[in-house]
Amino acid sequence: MSKYGNLNFDEQWYNEPLRKYLEHKQNVDNVTDSRFYDIARTLVGNPERFDWECLEEFDKPSIEWEPWDEFVDWRDGMTLSDARAFKQQLEDAGLGSRSVEMALRIVQSFLKELLERDVIESNPVAYVCDEAEFNHREPDKIDRNVAEIGSYLRAIPNHQQRAMGVTFAKTGIRIGENMNIDLPFLNLDHDIYDEVLDQHDVTLVDEIADHPDTLYIPSEPTMGEVFRGEKRQLGNKRKRGTKIPIDGEMKKALLNWFAVRPETSYPHPLWVSPTGEPTRLGQNTPNMKLTNYWAEETGLVDDGDNGAFTPHWFRHFFTTNMKPGRGHHDDSIDPTLVKYIRGDVEDDIMEVYTHEWGDQVRQKYLDAIYHFGIYD
Repeated sequence: MSKYGNLNFDEQWYNEPLRKYLEHKQNVDNVTDSRFYDIARTLVGNPERFDWECLEEFDKPSIEWEPWDEFVDWRDGMTLSDARAFKQQLEDAGLGSRSVEMALRIVQSFLKELLERDVIESNPVAYVCDEAEFNHREPDKIDRNVAEIGSYLRAIPNHQQRAMGVTFAKTGIRIGENMNIDLPFLNLDHDIYDEVLDQHDVTLVDEIADHPDTLYIPSEPTMGEVFRGEKRQLGNKRKRGTKIPIDGEMKKALLNWFAVRPETSYPHPLWVSPTGEPTRLGQNTPNMKLTNYWAEETGLVDDGDNGAFTPHWFRHFFTTNMKPGRGHHDDSIDPTLVKYIRGDVEDDIMEVYTHEWGDQVRQKYLDAIYHFGIYD
């Protein structure tokens, strides 16, 4: 210790270690909201225990288990039996190997911080992590052709889930970009949609106001940013906004959803929660329903929880089947156009497609995009 003593002493580490640690992760380590939620969920469980606004938007986990502070009376001393019992209850709850290790590593890091500050005398969770053999089975890669994905989408009776799946599959957009779509960024040339816009007093953004049957993905927002009056769970990762054509099949899927979609308030998200007040779907919903539950329910995969089939899988499906000489689809578009629609292109390519969008993007895309036969 220096002649000045312990300059890092903070009484909160001793009196309120959980609160202090979480504040440290958020303000000093500057972890993302998603990571902060994982840490808080593992250590204290109920987000309402501490008043952090960034936790309010996250979905309740589908598997219930006790957090560290509820399962172990760790303040009065911990044993290896405590740490092993905590690990066992995670496994008994049905968490996979990766999730179990993640939870243990979070607790290990928390206790390591306290150990270094002489708040506690041991870190048995670190010992359990070192002795454990985590069996991370890599998910089997799945390969499905256009007809198989069409059968899967056609078998989904839920109009919102089907339309969401069609949007992922036909565009290759990222999950955050899909979840962030608001009505002003969608132009459908149909009376049903015109009525929806009038009913909600929505004005289309300038980028697509004169482009019927077009989806606009802006470069904003970033994760945690307040965008159009709402703090977003996920971000759009595009450097520049992109206009994406909508073919007849995707249009019909969206219109079927709008026929039953409940009324919403500003900022009018496209995808909304199925129960309670209509609010934007959370980040976990597509994975839990579209690519877990419905994929298994319709027979597309045997186990919807093994991580092989996710919303991101559609991004690879789009890329593979739209590039020349790849996938199971005969037609294709130029690889640079694939990059343009995906949102991962250089500025010079973007300029060409932006100024010659009608001929260079829309028509070429419509001529080549695969057809699922959902409504045939």
